[in-house]
Amino acid sequence: MEIRQFRYFVRIADLGSFSRAAQALHIAQPALSQQVAQLEEELGQALLTRLPGGVKLTEAGSVFYRHAQRLLQQLAEVEGAVAHVAANPSGSVRVGLPQSTASHYALPLLAHLREHFPGIEVEFFDELSGHLLHGLNTGRLDIAVLVSDDDAALLNAVPLMDESLFLVSRAGMAPPGKSVSLKRLAALPLALPGQQHGVRAIIEHAVHSQGLRLANVTVLANSMSIMREAMLQGLAHCVMPWAAVDGGLARGELVAQPFTPALRRRVHVCTARDAQLSLAGQAVFESLLAQTRMRVKAGQWQGVVLLPP
Repeated sequence: MEIRQFRYFVRIADLGSFSRAAQALHIAQPALSQQVAQLEEELGQALLTRLPGGVKLTEAGSVFYRHAQRLLQQLAEVEGAVAHVAANPSGSVRVGLPQSTASHYALPLLAHLREHFPGIEVEFFDELSGHLLHGLNTGRLDIAVLVSDDDAALLNAVPLMDESLFLVSRAGMAPPGKSVSLKRLAALPLALPGQQHGVRAIIEHAVHSQGLRLANVTVLANSMSIMREAMLQGLAHCVMPWAAVDGGLARGELVAQPFTPALRRRVHVCTARDAQLSLAGQAVFESLLAQTRMRVKAGQWQGVVLLPP
């Protein structure tokens, strides 16, 4: 027996006619008659008595009608419950974000979730790219924003945007000119993260492609706060996206200069390749993409180019 046969039978019984039921169900009357005949054959009982002006229920048909009505009502309740869960997901979701721009993702996302998905609890982690990749692959994280194409290739990844990198200096210490060459970059005192960090890999690759090497890494720190403080104290320059230092730029404490040729990193929103997100996880994933795109379009996130959804 199929659910549609229950629906067909109930409609025939309610309308008292094959022709009226066929019209209401938008199917051909012979097809409807065939479905009822198959149902009667499977049950081994006649369910309807055919009359010149329509049909009436047999005794067995009356029993079947009551049970069919109850089953269809229960099915409707199940469908409604599932729809409610889908529209109001709940649960905990762990999200990993790059240290440099974590707050730009986390705070708008959190505000959106509190308004639209109050049943979802998000736990944020801001870490280096290598740690984020490991967190996804071990199941410690459900979702992560990664800035390494090599890492993203190992995951389920949705490209989000291309983000420009800038030489960031304390005000008054920026090198002359509107932009900075890679040759000049290679000679400057720099505060950089270790080799496992996505930005470090981009810088190293770009400099080496010009036949150069980084000659003066003054501060080596896998910590955004340490690199920022070293920059503010005038110990070194940093290479960062706009969103990592927008507050300092707005206050006039810092200066950001683009590179010639430009340095960019591609940003992906990722899950583990074998992961199956919960309804709450899927809501967070989609909201993270949507909120970030909205902020970029509104001019609240500079130095980036959105990629097609």
